Amino acid sequence: MEFPFRSAVVSTFAHATEAEERVLDALRILLPEEIEVRRSRLKGHHGNPIVNLEARIKRKETRELWQRILAKLRGGESEKIARAAPGRIDETCHLHLRFNKQLAYAGELALTGGGDVIHLRLKVAVYPAKREVAVDLVEKFLRTK
Repeated sequence: MEFPFRSAVVSTFAHATEAEERVLDALRILLPEEIEVRRSRLKGHHGNPIVNLEARIKRKETRELWQRILAKLRGGESEKIARAAPGRIDETCHLHLRFNKQLAYAGELALTGGGDVIHLRLKVAVYPAKREVAVDLVEKFLRTK
């Protein structure tokens, strides 16, 4: 089965109460080494400083990203991804996954629904670009893994 993802964006926030370097280390758990992480300063609702850390990954490195994710997943998480994937693909054919940031810093990945996350947005390479087609392609891909 052909690899279904064309590109990816990985991002997270470093809040004022967190050590930015540690948050960056957690983000880098997913990333191929040569990927640049962009940093932008934001302000929270109450004026508190927040740093957005974001990496954009092109097709070539997306496969390596996926392999790194599989290698770091906690036991049972790959099945969890397979079950959750259909509901996490949007109308623009992006698969959205959120990983626990604290566990990532500890070297492992687990899906979460919480707010303190590393967000992964994978573009599904599908024609025609319809959600139903993307869901079918991703389900087939995840079943073969």
